[in-house]
Amino acid sequence: MTSLDTTVRIVALIIFVITMAYNGPLIVMGVLFARRADGSLRRQLALENGPPVAVPAGWTVFVLIPCLNEAKVIANTVHCLLDAQPGVRLIVVDDGSDDDTAALAAAAGKGVTVVWRVLPAAPPGKGAALNAGLRHIRRCVENEGLAPGRVLVCVLDADGRMTPGAVACVTELFEQPEVGGVQLAVRIRGRDSVALRFQDIEFWALSALSQFGRVAMGAVSMGGNGQFTRLSALDDVGEQPWSDSLTEDLDLGISLAVAGWTVTSTMGAFVSQQGLRDARRLLRQRTRWFQGHMSAMARLPELWSTPGIRRTVRVELTGYLFMPYLITLPWSVIQQYLLFRLAFGDNPGLFDVATGPLWMQVLSGIGLYAITFGPFAIWAVLYWQRTGDQPLWKSIAYLHAQPVWMYVAFIAAWRATWRILRRRTGWIKTERVAETPVTTTGSAATSLPNPFVGHSRSAEAASVADA
Repeated sequence: MTSLDTTVRIVALIIFVITMAYNGPLIVMGVLFARRADGSLRRQLALENGPPVAVPAGWTVFVLIPCLNEAKVIANTVHCLLDAQPGVRLIVVDDGSDDDTAALAAAAGKGVTVVWRVLPAAPPGKGAALNAGLRHIRRCVENEGLAPGRVLVCVLDADGRMTPGAVACVTELFEQPEVGGVQLAVRIRGRDSVALRFQDIEFWALSALSQFGRVAMGAVSMGGNGQFTRLSALDDVGEQPWSDSLTEDLDLGISLAVAGWTVTSTMGAFVSQQGLRDARRLLRQRTRWFQGHMSAMARLPELWSTPGIRRTVRVELTGYLFMPYLITLPWSVIQQYLLFRLAFGDNPGLFDVATGPLWMQVLSGIGLYAITFGPFAIWAVLYWQRTGDQPLWKSIAYLHAQPVWMYVAFIAAWRATWRILRRRTGWIKTERVAETPVTTTGSAATSLPNPFVGHSRSAEAASVADA
């Protein structure tokens, strides 16, 4: 074995230890949290068929849906939201769409408010769109004399569907005054292709259980779909709590931590969304995620210099922000070297098993296999326990393909690194797939006219349009 082989072995072992030291405890705590909450990892699936539950008395919940050309999905999202979450106040922020997004949203349910953002006067971007919607919410709260501490702002993607009664479930968590944010677990709909199944494994096994593990620390990471925040917490963050970061959701979570708020999650609800079948769009999406994640390292000095933040929150968020640098990028290089040595090495000692008796060789081979596939095996079993539509043998089969699926992250991470070095921050919105229309028991909406396309300009519409 060459000295380079020895170095690679050491680095690979270090990465393995870091991965298990960070993810291992989170997964264990997440499983324990899930079992304490419901007694079964799979029981959360039954929530999809639960009854609608109205928003509890004393609470006001606004749902913000930022939209840019979402005509394919917005009507279904509005129908499902208003039917499954009675009492919410829905605000669709049209971020300069050139299709029928706003009209379809307004016609899909009673009481839908459309906030119009007209380009180029209004700068594009999800963070800017959310801040525009928040300005309208703040005006409503002030005009109606509502208490900001009893007002929740939910962010839902244009293809997001929360389980019935999710809003009512979440409000219970906000009865704890220190809770400033709640993030729901995410599931991919469909799952009828290999790509969608792998995305669901990521969201429903690794990400969801890791999030549940963070509950004990109060450092659950905020996502862009199924995100709930107390209005008074948003007020503490600032006039425009959502930044122009490519991952404005992660940035908000850090800001809430800096402001001293706790972010948590629940087993009592989740949100589903579309996955991506097209490889190019998937890489584009993951590149944006990695770039936003990696750029968020700039928040570390603020995270550690601000007094009053719990040490567990500082440590967990710091570890989370370092993951692309400590695991994804270095392992993308190590894995290629290992494969090269396995294929072309004249004496690939990196992969030798112990010599001697058969039992020693077998144990050595099992150890090598465990190091290579052990973490994937854990995720496969947990995913099988969490899902009701895939047998164990298929989950085990998928685990052996995980090293191949990892190339999505490898390529995206290096593309993100290149974009950071070139200071490129623009991005293309993920395109949706049209779904079978759903129906609703609610009546049609009374929509606000768009004053910029020749409609009559009411006082309310004017204030919303100029937000």
